[in-house]
Amino acid sequence: MSLTKRIWISFTLVIMVGLVLSLIIRDSGEKAGIKSRNLVSVALPKLDLIKQLRASITEHERLLYEYYASTTRDELWPQIQQTEQDLATQLIDINKGFAGHVMSLPKLYGDIKALQRSLDRNLSSPRTNWDQARADLALLTQAGKAAEDILVTLTHEVEQQAQQQAQDTQAQIDTIVDLVILYTLMIIFIALIMGYFTQVNIRRTAKRKALAKFPERNPNPVMNLNWQGHIQFANPAAYRLLESTHPGSSKLTDILPDDFHDNLKRWQTNHESIVNFDAKIGRCHCQFSLSLLQDLESCHLYIEDVTERKEAQAQLEFQALHDTHTGLPNRRKFEIDLSEQIRRKQPCSLLFLSIDRFKFITSSQGYHAGDGILLNLGKRLSHISSTLSCQVKSYRLEGNTFCLMVLHPDTHEVNHVIRDIQNAMDNALYVNQHSYFLSLSMGYCHFPQDGDTPQTLISNGHAALNHARVQGNNVEAYNMQLHASEQTWLPIERGMRQALVREEFVMFYQAKVDAINGKITGAEALIRWFKPDGDMVSPATFIPVAEQTGLIIQIGHWVIEQGFVQAQHFQQQGHDIQVAINISARQFQYRHFLEQLQNLLSKTGVNPKHIELEITESLIMENAEHSIGIMKQLKKMGFALAIDDFGTGYSSLSYLKQFPIDSLKIDQAFVRNLEHDEDDKNIVAAIIALAQHLNLKTIAEGVETHEQWQILKAMKCDYIQGYYFSKPDRAELLLT
Repeated sequence: MSLTKRIWISFTLVIMVGLVLSLIIRDSGEKAGIKSRNLVSVALPKLDLIKQLRASITEHERLLYEYYASTTRDELWPQIQQTEQDLATQLIDINKGFAGHVMSLPKLYGDIKALQRSLDRNLSSPRTNWDQARADLALLTQAGKAAEDILVTLTHEVEQQAQQQAQDTQAQIDTIVDLVILYTLMIIFIALIMGYFTQVNIRRTAKRKALAKFPERNPNPVMNLNWQGHIQFANPAAYRLLESTHPGSSKLTDILPDDFHDNLKRWQTNHESIVNFDAKIGRCHCQFSLSLLQDLESCHLYIEDVTERKEAQAQLEFQALHDTHTGLPNRRKFEIDLSEQIRRKQPCSLLFLSIDRFKFITSSQGYHAGDGILLNLGKRLSHISSTLSCQVKSYRLEGNTFCLMVLHPDTHEVNHVIRDIQNAMDNALYVNQHSYFLSLSMGYCHFPQDGDTPQTLISNGHAALNHARVQGNNVEAYNMQLHASEQTWLPIERGMRQALVREEFVMFYQAKVDAINGKITGAEALIRWFKPDGDMVSPATFIPVAEQTGLIIQIGHWVIEQGFVQAQHFQQQGHDIQVAINISARQFQYRHFLEQLQNLLSKTGVNPKHIELEITESLIMENAEHSIGIMKQLKKMGFALAIDDFGTGYSSLSYLKQFPIDSLKIDQAFVRNLEHDEDDKNIVAAIIALAQHLNLKTIAEGVETHEQWQILKAMKCDYIQGYYFSKPDRAELLLT
């Protein structure tokens, strides 16, 4: 029920009750008025008459007694007569007022009058009969008393009647007061109820007003359309969107999608109630929500500008699929694209690239330089990809590893891509005004030839890249042999861990002899792995795995300890033989390396001058300054130092003369064809001459023929090592 109807019902009820109460009050008031008037006009006059009569009777009796006492008739008799007349008059009035209820009073009046005449005759006679006079007065007193009793009774009756009328009047007044109070309470009650409903209605009205203002003040566009799709209402936000998307336009239909009305008919036919859809209006991405109110044949359309959200979402998607440093697509994007390529069965080639010596750059120049190199390399790869005739996508996978996906390739195109990259890397990369000449290791595989899943292709591509990196071939194509080699790594790693526990590793030694007289002056410690079945695992097989897995730290520690122990045995046997021990890159960079050596010296008691530590040329040059610092500490400890495989790396002569070393080992690659290759002979001669100028000893490894020995001796090489003199064997067989 509406508030207005409630108000009208309450108003009518109040009026009707008020009318009824007014009639009741009017009737009660009239009755009270009658009773009040009766009290005033009847009861009070009666009481006054009674009072007057009682006074007159008393006065009359007093005058008669005075008359008796004084016998002065002339003076008193007029007063007695006047009093008698007053009594007569008053008796008449009382008789009228009480309407025959006082019939005994006239008789008493007659007796009083008779006694008055009798007393007067007796007192006025010459011979007064005083006894008779006293008897008459006594009778007169009795008559007066009788009249008094009657009058008292009448007074009581009149008073009772007046009191009853007063009570009746008070009851009427009380009734009127009660009705007025009841009516007032009813009005107050109705007013409270109406106040409550009015307050409720005010709140509801306020809410309705607020809801009514919702479309107006909604920051998002709100529109009402009729069933035919014509716009009936649009809030200010709709016009702001129109101005934003179509400046100068006044047609609100411009902010609706072009196919809106066609779709509206379809939604109505399908009896849709709510439809949500997105559309681009001008430069804005908008989200629409349409409510179809079929019973009202009306539609409510709510529009939200989600441009910023879409752009933020696009930015997040970009960040999720792109590398933050280079801006190139990242590994996740690479896997998505590769999966899509495989799903479509479209051939592609994957070229994996990594920067050689990148750790050296970051350790010497800092991570900011490394980030700059990665950024510039990414730009260079993107530029190369854009200039190629075939379609190529560039990705940064992780660390310093990149990948190029060549779509629909043939062998010629892949080789062309590789050649362009190699040619581009001949030019320096510039970071913070510093130039860097970098070389890349590359490994590639093909879909579908080398795999049909993303995991397989990535694994095979990485296998080719790792092989290229280890072998230093710059570029390596994937083949099944590489796969087999990669597959053996895990078993080899597990086997090495078990071999350390089962003591399957043993030490062999290869003699180092004086080039002039052939006398043994040293021995190179070489590790061998014999499985329980007696088969030997080549160091070329397990050493790279140990380097990659970090087991080389444990194995290298064991090798050093065994070399120290054997050098101590040689000393105890009286042999002046220096034991040469190869130090791996991981060992050399291990933070506890020097501490381990010091502990082993203390443990074995070997003289460090009988130990020669061999360090590869490439290991030293990865971080020359740091390497020189470690080598100087090794020299302080008393060790002899040699650069292993000299000539195969890229030593700088300026650094070479700073190295605190004792000897250079000429790599066997230059010795193998020494007697047949003049270039090798010239290189070896140059190395020996260089060493002599730097006061360094030279050791030629890989000597297998007498002629090679003689040539080296003629070149004044200091020491010879190779199969010509001794194959690696157990220490106890070295001197036999």
